[in-house]
Amino acid sequence: MYLNKKIIAAAMLALVASACSKSADSGNSSSLFGGYDQTAMLNNIGNNILLAGINNLSSSAAAATTAINAFTANPTANTLTAAQTAWAALAQNWGSSAPFSFGPLNDNLIAANVDTWPANPAKIEAAVNSNANAASIGADTKGLKGLEYLLFDQNGNAAVLAKYTGIGAVNRSAFLNSVTQELTSQLTSLQSKWNSGYLNAFENAKGNDVSSSTSQVVNAISLYLDEVKNMKIGNPIGMGVKVNDNQPHPDLIEYKLAEQSLPVMKANVQAMKAAFDGGTGQGLDDLLNYTKAQKNGTNLSTLVDNQFDDVISKINLVNAPYATAVGTQKQQLQNVFSSLKTLIAYFKVDVANNLGVTITFSDTDGD
Repeated sequence: MYLNKKIIAAAMLALVASACSKSADSGNSSSLFGGYDQTAMLNNIGNNILLAGINNLSSSAAAATTAINAFTANPTANTLTAAQTAWAALAQNWGSSAPFSFGPLNDNLIAANVDTWPANPAKIEAAVNSNANAASIGADTKGLKGLEYLLFDQNGNAAVLAKYTGIGAVNRSAFLNSVTQELTSQLTSLQSKWNSGYLNAFENAKGNDVSSSTSQVVNAISLYLDEVKNMKIGNPIGMGVKVNDNQPHPDLIEYKLAEQSLPVMKANVQAMKAAFDGGTGQGLDDLLNYTKAQKNGTNLSTLVDNQFDDVISKINLVNAPYATAVGTQKQQLQNVFSSLKTLIAYFKVDVANNLGVTITFSDTDGD
């Protein structure tokens, strides 16, 4: 996540710092929800969507640690490929958790330490040369993007192997292990915090005020959809908030070395859809249905769910490598951009209004 988006998220979360730490209103403070009991919905979202994603994330971090340690102990083409595959699984699992930047994920800057982008190659090389420990360096020098830089090279795997078998290999291997260990520690802490009390707090923060879990999920999804639209798609095709020149910018894609931008982006959207429709259980859609929320004569829950599907189907039409697609498939990416714009409007206006939720951030481009 870009550093400026972290600042926006932090400003939003400052307003909800007490979220899920307050005692829950045992009934439902919002007359809007009448007799609807949010317990089943919050239990399903919290346990089967959010915590399940974090558990998968922690497991993939452990697997990546094993694979990367095996690579640094014996840097060969096979061990490098295994480490890269494990890293890719970790990145995609992070994609399923990243949108929900509240509670423990925001504690002690866990989200920033796991995924600040872009990484800073100069600072990483300086850290390698000085034999630095990842726990004591900046967020743009470690985390997932730091690991991407250390495990991949635009010139191919032979170039990566040369760095771990030639001059400076000992320091580079030690730093790679350090970054891996520190990242795994961050994600283990995240999992522990959810299991040691936050899940229960999340399930009991009912209602729709700024401290409620419903408010946090709606706000988090709204904010992260904006992140995907502007930072992950808009800037690379020249329609974003940092770059708006209508020209392709392959250097601004999220995972430019590992070519994981599209899978992670898809994981982002699928996870947000799951929190909305609850997967096989209750989600925000059920709460909208209870309030009889409609738009243009159609259930709002149906429109939003279908719009999620539209975004995912349009992402599926973009071909890898993404760095090439931003130039050769601009129309397809503009279609994703436009579909996301519609989905964001549904959340920020229709979903928020019908659930009585206050949107606590301003998006980056005013729409």
